[in-house]
Amino acid sequence: MTVLLVGVPEGAELELLRSRIQRNPHFRVISHAHTPDIALAHARILLPDITVLTLPGNLREDPTALHVFQGVRALDPPSGVVLRTRADTPPDDLDGVTTDGAVHHVRAGDEEGLMRALRTIGLRRASCDPDQTP
Repeated sequence: MTVLLVGVPEGAELELLRSRIQRNPHFRVISHAHTPDIALAHARILLPDITVLTLPGNLREDPTALHVFQGVRALDPPSGVVLRTRADTPPDDLDGVTTDGAVHHVRAGDEEGLMRALRTIGLRRASCDPDQTP
C-alpha cells in the first residue's frame, strides 16, 4: 500500500513517522508534503492508497486541513485517511468524518493505533472498494 504523509514538516518527526510506517513491508511512503497545495498535487498525481494527515488543531476549525481531507477523499479511487491529532483534540471534532474502515482517527504518538488504522484501510483497499466493507 502506498502512503502519502501530510502536515509534518521536514525533520526528526517526519523521519520517525516514515520509518514506523515502513517497518511493515506492506506499506511504502511515496511522498510527503507540509503545505496543502503540494499535498493535493502529490495526491492527484500519485493516487496514494492511504493519506496520513497530521492536524495541528481541530479539523473543522482549519479550512486548509479540511480542504486536503476532502481533496484526497474525492480522488478516484478515494484515498483512505488516517487523521493524526494532538492528545488534547476533542473527539467530537471528528464526529461524522471518521468512517469505520475508510477514515480513522489516531492520536499522535499512538504507534499501535496508527498501524491498526493502516492495516484496516489496507484490507479495504485490497477488496478494490475502499468505502465498502470487505
